[in-house]
Amino acid sequence: MGDSQSDIRTKIIAAAQKAIAELGVSNTTLQVIADGAGISKGSLYYYFKTKDSILYSVVDEDFRISRTIMQQYRAGKLDKRQLRAAIIAGLKERLEKKSENRLHLYLAHEAMLGNQELMVSYQAKYADWVKDIAEGFSIAFDVPNSSWTRLLAFFFICTMDGWCMQDLLEISTVPKKDAVRIISAIFSDEKKAEIMKSLMEDK
Repeated sequence: MGDSQSDIRTKIIAAAQKAIAELGVSNTTLQVIADGAGISKGSLYYYFKTKDSILYSVVDEDFRISRTIMQQYRAGKLDKRQLRAAIIAGLKERLEKKSENRLHLYLAHEAMLGNQELMVSYQAKYADWVKDIAEGFSIAFDVPNSSWTRLLAFFFICTMDGWCMQDLLEISTVPKKDAVRIISAIFSDEKKAEIMKSLMEDK
């Protein structure tokens, strides 16, 4: 019995991840990805029309942290304290994904240079990130999900993007471990969480 379409897509994404890790983005061709997935190049076009669409799927697969956390909370698998811990763990995980962060910034650059397919994908991705992270902040700090939590989510995402870019450029004005420690304290310390709550309520 043959693989399902979902299985083949998974194989293609896995092959792309492996090729990027071994060869780099520029040397990862559609033929290399097809060979790695065990399919013909023609079959590859049935699932992905361009190399960039495959690369975006690789990033999308690796950057579903916020969505996964919120799905676990909605399913009753996490309480509020566990949600805060999961947010901290997700932050640390994102910062450690150097190859994925490098690919993310490469694709974002391609979108800014005029790749409309990537532009639309990134617009949707950032909208999802703001929505999920704002909901996470709302629950973690016990405040209504409002324009304030969305603004906080927006600033958080901006910080993460800038932080990852500086990390890839090996800029360490503020040591990563110190910044992670402070952010962790905000989420894990009840008093600091109360301060965050009061700030968001004092509008």
